[in-house]
Amino acid sequence: MSAAPAAASGSLTAVREVWAQRSQARTRGDVLYLVYVLALSVLIFGAPVIRAAGTALSRPDVVPFLIASGAPQTSTAITLVGGAGLVLLGAVRGPALLSPFFTASLASSAIPRRSVLWRPLLRSLAVTVLVAVIPAVLIAATLESAGHVELGAVGWFALAAAGAGSLLCAAWFAGQLLGSAGRRLLAVALVLLGVGALMLPGGIGLGGAYPVGGQRPGLSAVVLCVAGILAVGAVMLLLDRLRGAVLQEQAARWESATISATTMDLSGAAGFFQPAPAAGRRLPAIGAGPLAVLYARRDLVAWLRSPERTVVGVIASLLSAAAVAGSTLFTGPLAWFVLLLGTLGLWLASGTFVDGIRHGVHTLGAPQLFGQSAAVQVLLHLTAPVVLLTALGALGGLGAWIAAGAVPGAVLLAVLLPAVLAPVLIIGRARDAAKGPMPLSLSTPMPTPQGDVSVLPMLAWLSDAILLALGVGALLLASSSSGVLWLIGAGAAASALMGLMARMRLRALVS
Repeated sequence: MSAAPAAASGSLTAVREVWAQRSQARTRGDVLYLVYVLALSVLIFGAPVIRAAGTALSRPDVVPFLIASGAPQTSTAITLVGGAGLVLLGAVRGPALLSPFFTASLASSAIPRRSVLWRPLLRSLAVTVLVAVIPAVLIAATLESAGHVELGAVGWFALAAAGAGSLLCAAWFAGQLLGSAGRRLLAVALVLLGVGALMLPGGIGLGGAYPVGGQRPGLSAVVLCVAGILAVGAVMLLLDRLRGAVLQEQAARWESATISATTMDLSGAAGFFQPAPAAGRRLPAIGAGPLAVLYARRDLVAWLRSPERTVVGVIASLLSAAAVAGSTLFTGPLAWFVLLLGTLGLWLASGTFVDGIRHGVHTLGAPQLFGQSAAVQVLLHLTAPVVLLTALGALGGLGAWIAAGAVPGAVLLAVLLPAVLAPVLIIGRARDAAKGPMPLSLSTPMPTPQGDVSVLPMLAWLSDAILLALGVGALLLASSSSGVLWLIGAGAAASALMGLMARMRLRALVS
């Protein structure tokens, strides 16, 4: 019974010796020095930056939202919904993942997988903890600068966020470990818990340690931290239960996506994370009715056949639309920052619903199997995503208005801004799908005294769709200050201009 673990340990020792002899290997002293530099950087740069940001955010238009009665519940709900998203993300890229070579040579060998996979798991744990702690510390620092909380409350909330980040990592691992049915059930359960957390009086979980309005923050922080430690310990024990086929598939997908991203093929990199349709195979995609309704039905069936991807897109759209609507409730630089963040999220989420548009562009030059040209197919495939994203934008804006305390007179603007932005982004997706290959002239070297800057036009060409989307969002926010009619007019003009650019690109591809 003990011979196999001993042999496995010996094999791992030999592998580590060979790996440590490579030219780029870090010695133990290098690792300690790296930890020292990171710790010193946090103390010298991180703390003052957070402090300065908290002071800058302690404004009369920001603090009321952070001390609102529903703020603790909202923090808990966001954490639970984020956990649901990580559960679904675990199906395509889990936290315990090595390169394809090490997955084949180590994770598939007799060596216990927990002896091999604990390092990438800890790296993923550091990511989720930082993602949870940094916003929590920023919120607490803002409230402390405004004089609403003491410094001790900041520490308790940061400790609670670290525990919540550990639980998020465990949820991410659960998505990698569970099958499709268990993964979906867990994601739905977390979303329902998030909705329930909004309706409960007082704060639970992370909300219980919220600096203002939280109930017994010290106890909640300790409970969350202990729960996070226990969850990470359980994950370490369950590393051996990961299936080899899942590890190999995710490792190959991640390496392919990384190579595509480094070669500036961002669309190709995103395509590797699109799971194969695995549900709704018996749903009829063809039926009677007008042509526009038939194409909308095809798009709807395509979304239902990838339920996990669709759910993530819907959740991301709602949260991003809420951020876009929230920009109307702030003033100054914060309003523009929230708007740009929400617009970027809404643009990324819209990619979930435009596969039909991409298919229409890909049929350029092919026989007209469906009886319509590629341009007509793209136009017909716009119907369903425009309607869906507009509805999600309006719902997200309404949710932001309710979460902000139902500010009188602001509901129409909060609902309209993301709803008007949504069609522009969908039409922009059609323009981006008809982009074509990068012109070779952009890769021509451009020597300057500062070096070769040819990468700048290439980056501009790659990110033109995102930059254009951010510009449209800024234009709509600026127009909203003049009234609702100006907002609607600016949205219509932006949609028409985006459609004209998409048509020009389609014609260029045909020629």
